[in-house]
Amino acid sequence: MFFFSISTFASMSIPYGWYVEGNLGSTRQIQDNYPVDSNSSSSGLGGSIAAGYKFMPYFGMELGYTRYANTTIDDQNSTKAGSNRQYSYGLAGKGIIPVGTSGFELFGKFGVQRIYSSISITNATVASNIGLNSGQHSATGYYLGAGGEYYFSPEFAVVGQWARANGNKAAGTMDLYSVGASYLFG
Repeated sequence: MFFFSISTFASMSIPYGWYVEGNLGSTRQIQDNYPVDSNSSSSGLGGSIAAGYKFMPYFGMELGYTRYANTTIDDQNSTKAGSNRQYSYGLAGKGIIPVGTSGFELFGKFGVQRIYSSISITNATVASNIGLNSGQHSATGYYLGAGGEYYFSPEFAVVGQWARANGNKAAGTMDLYSVGASYLFG
């Protein structure tokens, strides 16, 4: 009987309200403009935070910040020349499809974001040899996301998602594959 009560409680969800969300996961750089004679590695831990409003069970809007793993830029001999620090801010609409009364929801996100990139040099000789320059770049582009969330209670959910901040060759395009938690205020 106790298990049945918890299961029923978890399947109820609040249809609307303010929410906050936090995620941690793996990042990957898709597009870059590093010198031809260089190698880059952008995989690592990244994270995002967002705050939004769920207008009804099927639609929400959110404002978010994502910090990506630093990209290491090496020469052909794997000697580090510099690194690139990237982050983005975005505003997105969130389309939601509840799966019956199971407490599980699928969602898609689409919006606009601004991605920032800051290249710093750690070894001037190596950077000069491969033609890497320090600098800051930014680009505005679209933001995409897709995933699912499961509500353990009417307010608390676990989230799994993929999100992409589309920049340009100078600022980069970044992916975040993450898991996290969401809290919906009633």
